Amino acid sequence: MPLTDLKAQYSKKELKYGPTSKGYYLMIKYYESHNHDPHHTFLYGFLCLIYDGVNIIDDLKSKMRLFFISSTRNVVIGDEDVEEFLQNAKRKKLIHINQDNIITLTDEGINLVEFSYFWNLHTSYWMRIFFSKTMVMLSTAVFLIVISLLKILTGLNLGSQGMVADGFENLTDLGKIGIIVILGLKFKKDKIASVIIILLMLFTGGTLIWSNIEALLNPINITPTIQAYIIGIASILGNTGLMFLKGMVGRTSGNLSLLSDSKDSELNVKLSAGVLIGLTFAIFNYSFVDSIVGIIISILVFKEGFEILYELTKKEEDFDITAIKVIADNVYDNRLTGYLLGSIRRESLTRSELINNFNEGLTLGRQYYEGFADFFYNELGPAIAEKHLNKLLEGRLIENLDGRLVLTSKGLKTFYKAKVREFRDRAYKINVGGHFKWHNLLCILFIVLFILVCIFAPQINSWFASL
Repeated sequence: MPLTDLKAQYSKKELKYGPTSKGYYLMIKYYESHNHDPHHTFLYGFLCLIYDGVNIIDDLKSKMRLFFISSTRNVVIGDEDVEEFLQNAKRKKLIHINQDNIITLTDEGINLVEFSYFWNLHTSYWMRIFFSKTMVMLSTAVFLIVISLLKILTGLNLGSQGMVADGFENLTDLGKIGIIVILGLKFKKDKIASVIIILLMLFTGGTLIWSNIEALLNPINITPTIQAYIIGIASILGNTGLMFLKGMVGRTSGNLSLLSDSKDSELNVKLSAGVLIGLTFAIFNYSFVDSIVGIIISILVFKEGFEILYELTKKEEDFDITAIKVIADNVYDNRLTGYLLGSIRRESLTRSELINNFNEGLTLGRQYYEGFADFFYNELGPAIAEKHLNKLLEGRLIENLDGRLVLTSKGLKTFYKAKVREFRDRAYKINVGGHFKWHNLLCILFIVLFILVCIFAPQINSWFASL
C-alpha cells in the first residue's frame, strides 16, 4: 500500500492530537537533526521511496535528485548524499539489502516512516491553521491593542513624540484589519482594500513628518527609561513576526490586502527602531535626533508606498501580484535559487527539462512532506519557477548556450555560498552528544539579563536621568 494511502485512515481528531509519544521517541532515536522533525531531513524522503517500492540504488538516486523541499536548506540532493543516507540507514538497521542488492525496510524502518508521515500530517494540520487568514487577523488585533496602549502611556510619561505617534499609528491599524476583513475577505475587493491600506500608510507618513517637524521647532526633553526600551524591542519583535506571518499568508493565499498589510507591519518595525535610536541619543541630551529619524523614516514610507501604488494601479492584465515583495518571499526565492542553480551545475539541462524536473520534485515533496514541501504555498509551481528562472537569467547568474543552461561565474559564486550555508546548517543539526549547545547558553543569558533589568529598572532609570 502506498504511504499516502495512510492519510485516509486518520480521523480529524487523530490529525489534531497527533501520534503517541512512543512514536516520537523513534524520531529522536533515528533523526540526527537537533529537533528531530522529519521535514528537516532528506533521510525521511529516502526511506519513504523505499517504503513505496523504489528498491534499487540507481532508481533511488534518480528520484532523490529531483526532491524539492522548502523547509530544508539543502540546495539539491547529489549521489553522494544518497550514499550517505544509505550508510546511515544501514548503520541504524532501518533497511536490509539482499544479495541481489534489493533494498527493503526493516520493521523498525517501516514504523519510523509511518510515524514520521503521521507526524507531518499532524504538524501540517496545525501549521495550516497558524497560517490561516483568521489566525493572522486575530493575532494582529491582540498584539496591536496591547502594544499600542503600552507605547502611548509610556510615550506620554517620557514626553517622546515619536513613541506616542508610533502608539497611535499602531492603534489605527485596527481599522486596517476591518478593511481587510470586510473588503478583502468578505466582498473580495482585494485591490481596493490594498489601495486603502497603502493610502493610510502614506497618511501616517505625512502626519509623522508634520509632528516631527513640529517637535524640531518646539523641542521637548525626552527622559529615556528602561521600560521604553523593553516596549520598543517588544514592538520590533512582534511586528517582525506579524510582517512575516502576513506576508506568508498573503503570498500563499494570493491575498493582496494581506501583502499590503505586511508592508505596513514593516513600517511599524522601522518606526519602533527609529524610536529606540531617538531614545539612545536622548541619553546624551540630543533629543532632536528622535524627530530627525522620524522624518527620514517617513520619507522612506512615501517612497515605498508610491512604488506599491504604482503596481496596484496597473491594468488587470498587466498586474503581477509577485511584484509586491514581502520578506516572506525569501523562503521561496532562496530555495528556488539554490535548486535551479544546483540542478544546472549538476547536469546540462534545457529550460523545459529544468522546469519539468522542478515540478516533478515539488510533487514528490508534497507527496511525503505535506505542507512543508511548498511551505503551504499552493500556487508554487512551474509558472513561479519560470519567473524565477527569468530573474536569474536577467541577473546574469545563468546563460543560455545553444539551448542549454549554464552557470556564469556569478552563478557559481552564488551556488557555493548556498552550499556553505547548507553544510554549516547540516553540521549544526547533527547531534553527536556530550557537548553544550551555544544557543542554549545564549537563551539562558538573555533570560537572566531580562530578569536583572526588570529588577533594577528604577536604578537604571536614575542612571539615565543623571547623564
